[in-house]
Amino acid sequence: MARFVILRPHESSDELLVTRRARLSERIAARWRPRFLDAQLARGVAPEAGAALALRAHALGEPRIRLALARGLERVLDEARGPHRPSRARVPLCKAEVMGAADQLDELAKRLRGPGLLASRGLASVQLLLTDGCSPLYLCDTTGKLRVTVSRALEALEPTTEWC
Repeated sequence: MARFVILRPHESSDELLVTRRARLSERIAARWRPRFLDAQLARGVAPEAGAALALRAHALGEPRIRLALARGLERVLDEARGPHRPSRARVPLCKAEVMGAADQLDELAKRLRGPGLLASRGLASVQLLLTDGCSPLYLCDTTGKLRVTVSRALEALEPTTEWC
């Protein structure tokens, strides 16, 4: 986990960012509350808004996490393309939705495996897509919603330069 965080102090103007050492409590919060932090990042909360958010955003951008997300998407595609195998250990996929968004999911996996920076908002969106049992991957009554969700995640992966 990162030792330093880049933050925007509450009392500062929008252009001021500071770097400081991450506190133990902040590092613990980033590890113990990943789902909560991912939801905030996916909604567009800036990573520099808090130390735990900054640490989680940093963790999501690590190559091993990006690779794990790409592999997760590839497993979803493989499972949707394969024969039905009932499993009690996991929430079943909505295969029709997955197959309808297969090209976009494949593009998303390739983008995660590719070089370059990716925005934490998009990374968090992919993490939630894979791990939230109420995401469009698993809810079959949301016709077309998976395609929209994946398109938004692809767009959200593009880094912005608002702070430059």
